[in-house]
Amino acid sequence: MFNSTTKIASALVGLFALAAPAFAQAPALTDLEAAGKVVFDEEIGCIECHGELAKGDVGIGPNIQGQTVEYIHLQMQTNEMMMFDATDQQLTAVEAYLAYLKANNP
Repeated sequence: MFNSTTKIASALVGLFALAAPAFAQAPALTDLEAAGKVVFDEEIGCIECHGELAKGDVGIGPNIQGQTVEYIHLQMQTNEMMMFDATDQQLTAVEAYLAYLKANNP
């Protein structure tokens, strides 16, 4: 009995060890990425159409993780749904935040 209990305990420890990387936290946001999150979530409100992780999972806007300032600027000029006023500083911050999301939310 002791032997099978030990084997089960060892197996469970091994399973938890394998699962640990899945529970690892993403690195902290840099100042620029944090500023981009504020723009994304609150100032412009990109989150409303593109979702919390910018994956386009709310059914309105597409996945924009990793998109560049140029792409965002072009969309804001040509896409009627995205005609917001944003400074270059805000767009640079959003670009950094989108890069962070892509790197940390596969």
